[in-house]
Amino acid sequence: MAFLGKVDFMTLSETERVIYRYLSDNYEKIPILHIRDIAQESHAGTSSVMRLIKKLGYTSYPVFQAFIQEKQRETFLNMDYFDLLSTKGYPKELVEKCQDLVFEILRSKIIVFLGLGSSGSICDYAARRFATLGLNALSITDPTYPVESRLSETKRNLIIAISISGGTSEIFEILQRLKPNAEDCIASITPSQTSDIGKISHISINYEIEERRVNLHGDLTSQIPSLFIIETLSEMIYEKMMTP
Repeated sequence: MAFLGKVDFMTLSETERVIYRYLSDNYEKIPILHIRDIAQESHAGTSSVMRLIKKLGYTSYPVFQAFIQEKQRETFLNMDYFDLLSTKGYPKELVEKCQDLVFEILRSKIIVFLGLGSSGSICDYAARRFATLGLNALSITDPTYPVESRLSETKRNLIIAISISGGTSEIFEILQRLKPNAEDCIASITPSQTSDIGKISHISINYEIEERRVNLHGDLTSQIPSLFIIETLSEMIYEKMMTP
């Protein structure tokens, strides 16, 4: 994270590198962190924290905090939140891909949505919305769930994986196990068509989104694109059902 300050990593001690990584992972908290908090979480002394701050080019910790706070304010003011609603992030063939997936949805006996974390929440919403349309849809957000046994007694099933990274190993492993069944269709809603999940899918609906992480494992990536795709699919299905 270069905006912490310019520094030659070769000049940093191992302790200072640990402190630097902690600051990078907790960038948004810096304005409210006390120097002793940083020292405690980095298992270092306050003097080590101050040495790093000075190597980053700041005369004191309050000056460093003020700089980071101003950078955060500028970032906030420069964000165009309506970009999340722009069509620029979707492929030109979005409608055609959605139509292909709607065809599979309407011919499938069971529709399974697969996802973990925030994507799992979208799966729950999608399954409920499709069930409202009278479709046999369910959401699986537990990778240990025996999905194969649920699908073993039916043919022509549809599995829709939702993933921000496109590489969620637990989801990919499930899809690998289901892939050999030629009568089932695998689809995915994920930013990358060339990801593991995208490549294993028969139909992959993609979009562009900036992945945002906080505190290393915290995911703040927007789910608006995947939600929009789910809404589009359900509207297409509803229109077909209402057409004589």
